[in-house]
Amino acid sequence: ALTDPKRAKRMLANRQSAARSNERKIRYTSELEKKVHTLQTEATNLCAQLTMLQRDTTYLTAQNMELKLRLQAFEQEAQLREDLNEALKKELQRLRVQSACWGAMTGGNPSFGGIFNQLASQLAMQQLSNSVSHQHQTQHQPQVGMPPPPSGQKHPKFMDFNQQK
Repeated sequence: ALTDPKRAKRMLANRQSAARSNERKIRYTSELEKKVHTLQTEATNLCAQLTMLQRDTTYLTAQNMELKLRLQAFEQEAQLREDLNEALKKELQRLRVQSACWGAMTGGNPSFGGIFNQLASQLAMQQLSNSVSHQHQTQHQPQVGMPPPPSGQKHPKFMDFNQQK
């Protein structure tokens, strides 16, 4: 059987084919191992990127929430300032009307008008100060008005001023 040249040639060809097949198999396995290593490295890098992006997202979400709260506080403060400004305009108008009435009652006497204007200015400043401090404490709409009289007294009426003794 070993002496048959065709058979010996076929056996040699089969061995060479098997050797080539084994080499291809080894190369293919080696390429697959390289791909596995490359994909593992890529997966590790993507995992690190994902972690960084999640951290950044968490940070940006917290920062966004903080900015929204600050914006809301600024909007509330602006509304309070608008309300205070409106209340002060009304109080100024009321004091102007009151001053005009006072001027008519005193017959235009400058000394009475000067005293009244000084008292009205002091009253307005006191009310403004009280309103601003109250506003910052309660964060509600400001209310400007006459301060309450000392206990046991009624509010004086300007029409009764000339009738007092």
